[in-house]
Amino acid sequence: MLAIYLPKGLDVGRPLELTIRYSGSVLSEAANGLLYVGEHGTWYPNVGFALSSFDLEFRYPLGWTLVATGHETETKTSGTDQLSRWVSERPVPVAGFNLGRYARNVTRAGTISVETYATSTVERGFSATGKDGLPVPDIFKDRRASPLAVTGPTAPSPSQNSQMVGSTAARAVQFYQDHFGPFPYRELSLTQFPGHVSQGWPGLVFLSSYAFLSPQQLEQVQNDPKLRLITQQVIAHETAHQWWGDLVTWDGYRDQWTMEALANYSALMLLESRSPIEFRAVLQQYRDDLLQKDSDITIADAGPVTLGARLSSSKLPQAYEAISYGRGTWLLHMLHMMLRDGEKASRSQHGASDDLFLRTLRQLRTQYEGKPLSTAELIAAFEPELPRSLWYEGHKSLTWFYASWVNGSAIPKFELRDLKFADKGEATTVSGTIVQDHAPDGLVTSVPLYASIAGRNVFLARVFAEGQQTSFHVSAPSHTRKILIDPEHTLLSRN
Repeated sequence: MLAIYLPKGLDVGRPLELTIRYSGSVLSEAANGLLYVGEHGTWYPNVGFALSSFDLEFRYPLGWTLVATGHETETKTSGTDQLSRWVSERPVPVAGFNLGRYARNVTRAGTISVETYATSTVERGFSATGKDGLPVPDIFKDRRASPLAVTGPTAPSPSQNSQMVGSTAARAVQFYQDHFGPFPYRELSLTQFPGHVSQGWPGLVFLSSYAFLSPQQLEQVQNDPKLRLITQQVIAHETAHQWWGDLVTWDGYRDQWTMEALANYSALMLLESRSPIEFRAVLQQYRDDLLQKDSDITIADAGPVTLGARLSSSKLPQAYEAISYGRGTWLLHMLHMMLRDGEKASRSQHGASDDLFLRTLRQLRTQYEGKPLSTAELIAAFEPELPRSLWYEGHKSLTWFYASWVNGSAIPKFELRDLKFADKGEATTVSGTIVQDHAPDGLVTSVPLYASIAGRNVFLARVFAEGQQTSFHVSAPSHTRKILIDPEHTLLSRN
């Protein structure tokens, strides 16, 4: 760390320019033409995670390709070197670059150019096993994975699969533009990066070599189809960070989960649009991972999403990834489904209405563009148009959800008891008790109830369950005799 002491105090509003000359080892070779950019978040002078404008100039050998955040405004040759200049289009939280002997592939998402840069080879020691695992949080790894040959006829070639990668990202860009608003930058560059970790930076994605595997190659190294599905969401997840994490940032370490969860859920909404079954399978895997036990505690017991990196410990080293990604995604899904159910009455009375959840995300994108977003602000954003059926104890507030679910760690199990049915004219009144097990006394949950009629599930209402037992009375279609709790699996539960 470098500290600079000035001879006198700074004048308010007067710019001060500092020139710092320094050097160090940033690049290392991972394979022929494939480099690893070490410490690529702190290779330049910085004051932490803050929005800034960047004007970057690079000098590198002929025959190599450099891609950076911002827009390339100048490139020229000087002897055996190339010089390029990259200027950010708007203030961004981080600046980075990637360098390699890349082949370039271009795809388009409307007016947005999606450029994919990949080499013809993968890094030395490339396999699905090893300490760092696949390009997904460690908790989601398939520990039965086996090595994939690095050489020979079955060896993976990222550049050969770059069209697949670019097309996947382009579909994600188009989907997110439709749902969240315009893409924030002029173009999106996807660059091959050695190792198992991928990161989405402003206009530049560092994409693990594993993300360039074809479905057939991925099947060779990952046996579990649910885990393969999670791995295949990496491209869409990192692309979503262009909106959530790069354009809108987080306020502090307790709020970092919001950006990971928003990016992850955005990718899953894209998955759901083409395969609801696979969407549910991924959510189920997240839940199963949270309930994994280490000795006498589960991963979920590490704490709430708002603990951030403090979730991980020597006993539960993967807790941060599992809870930020897994539980965080479930929290957004629960909010989405609550709002959807709350809108059903409005739709029947007033016709079709917009998706309140997506409308709120579009508003957040506009309101917090270039600004940090806190957990409290995220939850509060859904309150102004909260349907009346989601008002807890008469209050138009999601304070109960924040306290019970965001700042909680419980994964309850639900059960119906003492059901009674009373037919009255064209309806049946149903009464009973909702039991919440594996839950603290103060846990409040909006529980969806359905009637099962001739093999068809009919939504009845959402009932607030508080603590261990809650009595309820709802109206159901005539002659209803079977009631179900959450048959569409919209709650993070043990059911």
